Amino acid sequence: MGNNRKWLVPDYFDSFSCKCGSCRNACCKGWKIAVTQEEYYRLIGLECSETLHEKIESAFVKIDFGTPDKFAHIVPDWRGQCRMLGDDGLCMVQKECGEKMIPETCRVYPRSLKKTNNKLEAVCSASCEAVVEMLISKKGLEFSFKEMDEKYKPEITENLPEDSEMMWLSSREILQDRDRSLYDRIISLGGLLGVENIEKISLGNRLSIFEELLETSDTLREYASDVFIRYRGCEKDAEGLYAKDFEAFRKNYPEWEVFFENLLINNLVYSSFPYCDERIKKSEAIYGVLIQYELLKLICTVYTGNEPDMEKLVDAIAAVYHLVEHTAFYYNAYSLCHTYMEI
Repeated sequence: MGNNRKWLVPDYFDSFSCKCGSCRNACCKGWKIAVTQEEYYRLIGLECSETLHEKIESAFVKIDFGTPDKFAHIVPDWRGQCRMLGDDGLCMVQKECGEKMIPETCRVYPRSLKKTNNKLEAVCSASCEAVVEMLISKKGLEFSFKEMDEKYKPEITENLPEDSEMMWLSSREILQDRDRSLYDRIISLGGLLGVENIEKISLGNRLSIFEELLETSDTLREYASDVFIRYRGCEKDAEGLYAKDFEAFRKNYPEWEVFFENLLINNLVYSSFPYCDERIKKSEAIYGVLIQYELLKLICTVYTGNEPDMEKLVDAIAAVYHLVEHTAFYYNAYSLCHTYMEI
């Protein structure tokens, strides 16, 4: 697997294409996108229409004590959208001046391009609705080495422990073992990392963990109120109501474990599992997988359990992965499990 000339990619990678103006939730919505010093001055001095120039001038705020690699933010407007996004849902900079003029982050997203221990890896973030649509339609994920276009270059270089490749292969094998429930596979994954007897998380604790995680995600907060109203505001037994709701979700989406499996495996590569955050041990990363699974169940059950709607399902999953893949999720998940569970 140590081939420097080729990239390790999932089988959907070449099929990805941006939905452009047809995207319901543009990737530039709700995020402060960082740009380099070179990108900032290139865009500020761009030869373009007066309308676009005015939008560019209002779009950036320099970062206090910024660095050349992280010099300014693209600040969203009152709708949470990039100020350079046109009414047609397309980037005005790219439309008027070409793809080469947009920041690298915008050009590469949702692709994650890494060099890990001299091995090139590419995967896409499930915070993009087009990626979610691909992942939930697949019967399983396969990976292989492929020659890639020269325009793809590693954004991140990681030097991980020697067992990282073995951990990736073993983790994927465990999560793709469909002779057991997906939850049981996650528990077995904990065993691989040396964590035994992971206790089940009560609905109350799941809601508390969810509530605290929301502090790091404006996107997911949009979905939170209905979850809390349904289970914290109900007069009936909340656990019983959730079980009933989840049973409806299972019936409406009989392949739910398959697409949850795909989402989790995709994230293994995206997060460099189990070496997801240097502040936690590899054994502690299992709680990030567990909370990821529980969040998916909770959000998807509330939003599409009783009234199935594929677009709502995709949007809910993408919102979960805005949190999982663009915040310190694994560290926060472990810290909160430590608070609310006996670990």
